[in-house]
Amino acid sequence: MSTPWPPPPDLNSLKELFATADIEGLIADDCPLDEYDPEAKHFYEATIGYPTSKFTADQTLPLLEQLWVKQFMLDQVQLAHRRPALLQLDQQIARFFGPEAQPQTRNTISQ
Repeated sequence: MSTPWPPPPDLNSLKELFATADIEGLIADDCPLDEYDPEAKHFYEATIGYPTSKFTADQTLPLLEQLWVKQFMLDQVQLAHRRPALLQLDQQIARFFGPEAQPQTRNTISQ
């Protein structure tokens, strides 16, 4: 029995992606690396059971935007300011968990 590829998102991977994206600049301002853990957890819980085909930028961006509006109490102008960074996060999620995902391997350098 083989494991399906790509695997569904796991919470730890999402936490890492959300922290790396640092949409609000909180980590850059010396907040702890787990600052976005609640947002990652909400996204994870909202997408449990999603098929791989749903992890595309156009399908999950609205979910990320709704999450950000709720968690950070944003109005539409504030959301528009964050949209490019949210889109980058969404594209990273799609890259790792969407239909076009490829296994990640370490490159070896030949000398």
